Amino acid sequence: MGHEPIVLRTQYRCHPALSAIANELFYGGHLIDGISQGDRAPLLEWLPTLCFYSVHGMEQIERDNSFYNMAEAHFTVKLIQSLIASGIEGADIGVITLYKSQMFKIQNLLSGVHSEAFEVKPVQVSTVDAFQGAEREIIVLSCVRTRHFGFIDSERRMNVALTRAKRHLLIVGSLPCLSRNRLWGRVIHHCRGWENGLQHASQCEQQLNDILKSYLENWEEEKQRKKKEK
Repeated sequence: MGHEPIVLRTQYRCHPALSAIANELFYGGHLIDGISQGDRAPLLEWLPTLCFYSVHGMEQIERDNSFYNMAEAHFTVKLIQSLIASGIEGADIGVITLYKSQMFKIQNLLSGVHSEAFEVKPVQVSTVDAFQGAEREIIVLSCVRTRHFGFIDSERRMNVALTRAKRHLLIVGSLPCLSRNRLWGRVIHHCRGWENGLQHASQCEQQLNDILKSYLENWEEEKQRKKKEK
């Protein structure tokens, strides 16, 4: 009598380490996992289940007042290409950002840099609002902002963005900026608690470069071989 009923929700999408974030931030601990870690085993040995990649970039604003961050866009594309080079299907990768300008920057880079070597068309790159209801094995989330929080402080948008990934959630953002925010500070705390869950982009870029170099060399050799066969 007089008590609000507690609604227990069972989630069947996210790896428990990922659902734990939304459970703490938005569901008051009442979210139940209907799947185990074993059900959401990693797709790649080198890829963390949960990771915050700290990128030293700068938010910029377009004429339509939408924000973008080129350093984040470039790193996001490098990450996507490295995933595909490692055998991940493009259809298993989703990219979420909170700003249309950033979405367009990432789409343009994906269709430009070595695009013929990577099957990037199936990769969904969307704003968080357009991604509602969708899911992917791997989600790359580009936060964009480096000075102020803006849209990234919206609990509804955050909840959607953080709960689209089934196996891997890779957050690309500004550690100094987002650490100052109450909600994002807690997200980063979760990332720190996971193995390799907090990485500086500059530190892991060499690994990604090596993956891409090897892949592109093999792709070029294969292309030349097919030419000779003709």
